[in-house]
Amino acid sequence: MNDFGTWEVNISVDRYPQKIASALSKLNDQLVGAEYKPIAYLGSQVVNGVNHAVLAEQTVLSGKDIKNVVILIFNVKPNDIVATLVNIERVVESGDKCGGILVDVSTDIPYDAMNALNSVFCFVGFSIKPFAYLGSQVVKGINYIFAAETTNVAPDAKPRVSLIIANSMTGELSISDLLGTRADSMRLGYSFTWLKRQSTSLNGPLGEWP
Repeated sequence: MNDFGTWEVNISVDRYPQKIASALSKLNDQLVGAEYKPIAYLGSQVVNGVNHAVLAEQTVLSGKDIKNVVILIFNVKPNDIVATLVNIERVVESGDKCGGILVDVSTDIPYDAMNALNSVFCFVGFSIKPFAYLGSQVVKGINYIFAAETTNVAPDAKPRVSLIIANSMTGELSISDLLGTRADSMRLGYSFTWLKRQSTSLNGPLGEWP
């Protein structure tokens, strides 16, 4: 059983709780102006029933069909027979201007993106397991954007769902929490703020590079 209000991470890219799978199948018929393609089930939270989080690709139906990445929050109460969508939170916003993010979602992570992540990640006592590639941003080099399960290697450490940005040219890495402390879409605008040779999170430095 989850602690009240705490997200219990349980990532799956191909399996969803039955009520959530049913709600997702009907979602595009219920919402106007955008379509949603599930990327992964993220986990659950006990609040006024049970909240469930799903990472999804959002296509805004316009002349250009703009793509973003969002978190869909569904709620299931004890006697409910269906899940109810209660919130849509945008976490990666595409942009067509110079330096904008190209959203290009895949659970089959491209080699060059994975190579960039491997080249800049070297923490001892901290693990990153990317489960989806979300897109890229051409700045100084290329920022590759991932969704990943991250865990401190410590007794009783619980996994988190994180947004990871890696740039092998600058040798920099950014880690933001996607559940709990939310990654702010404004922070993802058209440029990233980096701390030189240091990995950062929304809660401050995680560790110095050697």
